[in-house]
Amino acid sequence: MDTGRKLLSGGLVWHWQAWRSRQLWSPSVQLISKWLVNEQALQKYDKLLLIGASAGWMMSNQWLCQFKEINTFDIDPLAASLFKWNHGKILHERGIKLSCHTQDALAVLPQLLVQHPNALIFFDNVLGQLRFTYSSLDATEKKLKKIKSDLQGRTWGSLHDRMSGSIERSPTGQSIIDPFHTKGFIKKDTEIQSWLMQMNALSPWLDHLTQDVFPDETEVHNLTWAFNQNYWHWLQMGWVYGNRFPL
Repeated sequence: MDTGRKLLSGGLVWHWQAWRSRQLWSPSVQLISKWLVNEQALQKYDKLLLIGASAGWMMSNQWLCQFKEINTFDIDPLAASLFKWNHGKILHERGIKLSCHTQDALAVLPQLLVQHPNALIFFDNVLGQLRFTYSSLDATEKKLKKIKSDLQGRTWGSLHDRMSGSIERSPTGQSIIDPFHTKGFIKKDTEIQSWLMQMNALSPWLDHLTQDVFPDETEVHNLTWAFNQNYWHWLQMGWVYGNRFPL
């Protein structure tokens, strides 16, 4: 599997790609929305910390409107304005307080957790990007372990890349864009290969080093995302329930 290719994330080109790909991404976005909205146990939370929010291109208004207060964090200077453009109007109409921060939330995560003791935390397609941030794979894995340690006792969720890569297109030049999805950890090599074969993956695929983000008892959902007709992502999403609850 590939461990060296850097993917586009953030910046004007990324947002232009996301805007023009809305129809292509729609099947995956709908499944993500359904997963978020159906998690009944999270409805006791009024506050949300949305880390790595970008412009919220793959976020669900229906889910966001369940909260009374939302704080978004992203290092991309374009993210805050575009998130408000995508979601600000409906949140304002519902009386939901929205604050968008241009900040590396992962660098100050312990402080944010103290500042927002009653908030639900959600990492929006950011943890899988850390393998591009650090100089070595070991450093990336240590950072992911540190994040898990910081979150002990809190309820948090994540949607992140597990792997990504090229797919083989059909003889007609078309590829299937309807996402594949399943529940459960896919960790064994044979399980990974079987999963990748479903989408006609062309080796090598990029490993985003997120295989141990979730504890073993987590109900993990696996989902494919057609980033474009030739390049797909394997997304993982799940919730980790802590022992601290909102007052």
